[in-house]
Amino acid sequence: MRSSWQNTWRQNPGSKPTRNHYERDFISEMTDAIHQVVARYKYRVLFCFILLFDLCACSNDHGAEQSSAQGNNQDWQTVSLPDISHQPIKLRVARVLNPRFAQLSDDNIRQLLQRTQQLIKQHFDIDVEFSQITTLPVEDVFAAINPQVITQRSTEIVSLDLIDDNAREAMQQAVFATLSNYSGNKQNVIDYAQPYLLHPEIKQNDFIGLSFALVDTLISRLSYWKTQKAADGKPVLDSNVFHQWVWWDSLGYSNLSYDVLITNQLVASAEYYGMDVHSSIRGGLTAGTTSYNKNTPFSAFVYIMLYPMLNNSEMMTMLRQDENYNDEQIINYSAALLTHELGHLLLHLGHPFGNKHCIMSPTTMLNYRDWYSHLDAGLCAIGSSLAMTPGAAKIDYNRRW
Repeated sequence: MRSSWQNTWRQNPGSKPTRNHYERDFISEMTDAIHQVVARYKYRVLFCFILLFDLCACSNDHGAEQSSAQGNNQDWQTVSLPDISHQPIKLRVARVLNPRFAQLSDDNIRQLLQRTQQLIKQHFDIDVEFSQITTLPVEDVFAAINPQVITQRSTEIVSLDLIDDNAREAMQQAVFATLSNYSGNKQNVIDYAQPYLLHPEIKQNDFIGLSFALVDTLISRLSYWKTQKAADGKPVLDSNVFHQWVWWDSLGYSNLSYDVLITNQLVASAEYYGMDVHSSIRGGLTAGTTSYNKNTPFSAFVYIMLYPMLNNSEMMTMLRQDENYNDEQIINYSAALLTHELGHLLLHLGHPFGNKHCIMSPTTMLNYRDWYSHLDAGLCAIGSSLAMTPGAAKIDYNRRW
């Protein structure tokens, strides 16, 4: 559910905004927010003035991802909207397992996919068929990542041990770039995040203040996982890189030939690109993503992680705002999450913040029970809003990788 999307998704289809258009939007935001920012973030105010002269760092297309470290803008292209006229659509499925963490049974995975078929038909009027499930060890999946991509993207990962003022500013720029994509739905995005910020009592009125608040929230909640241990007694965030979202976002540049990945691995991290509002308030947890894949018919793949459904740590129950889930709930909520991601993959739908009946609206925190209970396809039809228009979101990729 990250930009959810993995890349910087653009809510406004069409041509890329010009530098002057972006600058006007930013200056308007600056005028409204300057006094609040000065009062709350004194040591950061310099950034706001620097940014007026360096707007390229907050591009509306891929934000920090299109930095010199990852290649120039000409290397980035957009995946075409799929032709889904020939149905049922066949999707290849793999389960990516880390034996350190709890997992669903084979039977429950099959039920999850059956329920997903029903939800996709109900919400999108699309017929899909899933393949037999292949099981892949997480270490094998990650070992196949393109070495060139590893070299290019390693610098996009935020180290929790090295977060200084400069790192915070770079993170804030990345979040602000993503928020700028929602300029047509600003108040609904702010209302979505406000109650769940680290300091909800400080009201946010614009995307500048919200981007700072989201970074503070992300860092605080992500730091929690450094203190947690898994059932094997070892840290949840160990020396492996399996929890890093950057590498999940990069799997499509390997030999991965699956359309759908279902994993029990915790994905919790911070990056200098693609950070969205819903993953930020969760402390960097990315429950699902739709990313480019050079090996699949739709040039994309999705993953969902089941860790939030299957584990009951203090932080996880807080994010869920709920107690433990039974098998039926896990199947239903996971199927709805997968349907959400397939809406990105098959229709390139966006995030209609403000409509709680949309399966394409991101789950608030990880409150799956409340999210699922409000879903109503009749109150969020395809084409009912800009975000629910096919092609509203863009999946970008680097043609040189």
